[in-house]
Order: sequence, then C-alpha cells, then structure tokens
Amino acid sequence: MARSTRTPLDELDLALVNALQINPRAPWTEVGAALNVDPATVARRWQRLREGGYAWVTAYPYDRGGSGALIEVDCAPGQDAAVAGALAREPMAATIELTAGGRDVLVTALAGDFGSLTSFILDRIGVLPGVTATRAYPVTGGEYVEGSSWRLRSLARSTSRALAAPVRPPLKGTEAASDATRDLALALAEDGRLPLTDLADRLGVSLNTASRRLNRLMRSGDLVLRCDLAPPLSGAPVSVTFFASVPSEHLDATAREVARFPEIRLCVAVAGPQNLLAVAWVATLTEVHLLEIRLARALPHLRVADRSIALRITKHMGRILNAEGRAQDFVAVDMWAARTEPGPGPGG
Repeated sequence: MARSTRTPLDELDLALVNALQINPRAPWTEVGAALNVDPATVARRWQRLREGGYAWVTAYPYDRGGSGALIEVDCAPGQDAAVAGALAREPMAATIELTAGGRDVLVTALAGDFGSLTSFILDRIGVLPGVTATRAYPVTGGEYVEGSSWRLRSLARSTSRALAAPVRPPLKGTEAASDATRDLALALAEDGRLPLTDLADRLGVSLNTASRRLNRLMRSGDLVLRCDLAPPLSGAPVSVTFFASVPSEHLDATAREVARFPEIRLCVAVAGPQNLLAVAWVATLTEVHLLEIRLARALPHLRVADRSIALRITKHMGRILNAEGRAQDFVAVDMWAARTEPGPGPGG
C-alpha cells in the first residue's frame, strides 16, 4: 500500500495548483479573484510552492512532425539508479521511472523525427554503461490524452469555468517546427509563467513580437503549458502504465474511451507486442487492480497484457525529482536536440 505522509500543502495551495492547471499563465489578479484571495497572497504562495519543488509550470513543444516512444530499459544488477541518472541529463528523455515488473526503467522519449528517435534509442540509451537491453514502443500517431489535461479537481465547476482561458478559433493549417518555435519553447521550459518582458529579453525581440509568437503557438497547439505537482502530494501517488491490446478496427474508439477515465494521464497508440499504452495515477496499489477491473468492464475489446508500477519517478517532463518527489533540478525537454537530415521518401 502507498505510505501515508503528512502533506505540506493546505487547501489554498491545492486550489492554486488546480487553478494553474486550468490556466497556467492566468494573471494573479484573475487567480486571486477566482479563489477569493488577495493577488499578492496567491503570488507569494506560488513562489513558495515553486521554490520548494512542490509545484511548477512547464512549457514544452508539440511537433506534429515529431516522433515519440515509451522505452523499456533492462539494467545490470544494481545499475538501475545509475542508468536513470544518466538518462535524466538527456533532453529527449522527457520522463523516467524506476519500475517494478518486466522492465527496470521506463522512459518516455520525444524526438524531432523518427531518425533522431532511432538514434536516441540505439546510440544513446543502448550503449549506456549498465544497460543490458531495450525495447521500444513507438507512438504511431494516436495521442488521445496527455498530462496537461490531468486535474486535481479541488475547485468547484463554477470556479473552474471562471478560470478557463478564452476559447479562440484554432489556427488553420500546421507549420513545421522552426528555430523560433524551439527558442520560445526552451525559453519558457523551466518557468511557463515567465513574464512577457523577460521572455522578450531572452528571445531578443520586442514585447509585441514575443506576445504574438506565444499566442500563436498556444492557439495552434504547438506549445503545451501545464502545471504539475510533486506526485506524492497529488493525492494519487501511485503511477501505473498499462500495456494493452485492442483489435485494430476498435483501437481508436477504445482509446478515446480509456482517455475519458479521470485517472488516465497518458493514452497513446503504439507499435509493439501491445498497441495501446495508458498511464494512470491512483491513490493506492489496490486501486491499480480496481481501475483495471473498471476498464475491462467498460471496454470489451481491451485486453491488458501487462502493467508496470513506478517505484520512483526520477524525471517528470524535464523536472528531475528527488526521493520525495520534489523538483530539485531541471533539464529542458528538447525534442530537436539531435534532429537528423530527412531520409529518402517512399519508394526512394
């Protein structure tokens, strides 16, 4: 069972995190009004949470031309922590878990293209001292939900609606990731609430240009902003990855239903022995089993073949976490860190 620990966060702290999950760059005046608290108070609370490693706002790119994978890593005896520590410094390794089950380390990787992903798996992970084997599940294009959608649900619905950012029509068409996109994403990576004036200074552009670029990337979905909380403080400290199979003709519909479960943080279609992977956060180990039962009852085409419990999350979307799950360091998620030249096209 999960160990019970006294949380250093009170109800206002949790409400503040929930508010920033809904609208990560909401002005303190709006957050304070929604929570019925003075803006200076919520700003001060947030500074304490961030400096203590309890919560943070992260920005990272979403490149539709990019590639991703979940990678199982087997290690020599006693080498798990050392391998995870080495991988934590890799910018294409977004999330790293030390796990129980059929793999020692589970890595979520993001890359600018398939060639870069392949090189990362074979030429970076595969040759690390202590690594004995790797198995990759490349994402095949279906990402049905990801961590930015997960919520604490500490707020009333009316408060959540008041905090939600205005809905604007999505931008038409998609653009290839550019150096400007990368620069802005990396500038906001460590602190997604970085003031516009500081962002403009980092980019070497005017305030209006910085604002326009940021708004455009957010509207297009090419930049993701999310507020994360140290996993042990989330009320759902147990992370489990389900490896499931679904007949191809039912995969899309089943994955969409899996993504509706509030415990699910990530649901993707993959290539491998199983074709659907889902990550859930739950309160106890018992609830892992209960969630699997609920999934089986609701989704007749879903067959869970394996499940992997995270013993320790050592890196979480760029944040390097200590043994208590608090952020202690940061390595920006940079999916373009080793972009390769385009290969020959089909039939080439």
